Amino acid sequence: MANFFADNFSGCVWLAVLLMSMLPMIESKVAIPFALSTSIWAEKVLSPFAAFSLSLLGSVVPAFLVILLVRFVKKRTAGFVCEKFLTTVEERYSDKVKKVASKGSLWKKCLALATFVAIPLPLTGVYTGGIIAGLLDIKIWQGFVSVLVGEVISCAIVLAVCLLFENSTFYIFIISLILVAVWAVVSVIAFLVKRFRSKRKA
Repeated sequence: MANFFADNFSGCVWLAVLLMSMLPMIESKVAIPFALSTSIWAEKVLSPFAAFSLSLLGSVVPAFLVILLVRFVKKRTAGFVCEKFLTTVEERYSDKVKKVASKGSLWKKCLALATFVAIPLPLTGVYTGGIIAGLLDIKIWQGFVSVLVGEVISCAIVLAVCLLFENSTFYIFIISLILVAVWAVVSVIAFLVKRFRSKRKA
């Protein structure tokens, strides 16, 4: 894996990091240790500031697009594809949306959303935060700012861990990838089991 990135992106490390941070579930939590790993990039490794900035940029841009997409679909009152998409999304994230929406004031809702995104774990990143923001009854810019604040905190936490264990960034990168993969498999299995049970009840 290290040789693949070193051979294909050695001349544009910034692009590899930017693309990595744009991937769902991967995002900055994996992109930052990826950018700081000397085992992959050797002397071309990025600085902490560059790793932080590129990972933040690459993750928040898709989040904004996700918010716009969800909000656009919500406003559509007709169309099988839109209705099916919205129903699936609402069912998948209903618990998270209700938890944030249950907060009384707008400030508390935004704070809850930012806190959710700030936790650097799979399925708590900008994509999920963007979907929740799109489903919430708040303005688009309020949802985006909440996700942005949460992602800044998340990037800061991951960067701090990488700097604290400076000689182990490659292992942090690998562990992060494994956690994402395991979480993805568990989520898919849980989703399939839930669908199977609902069909049996029907």
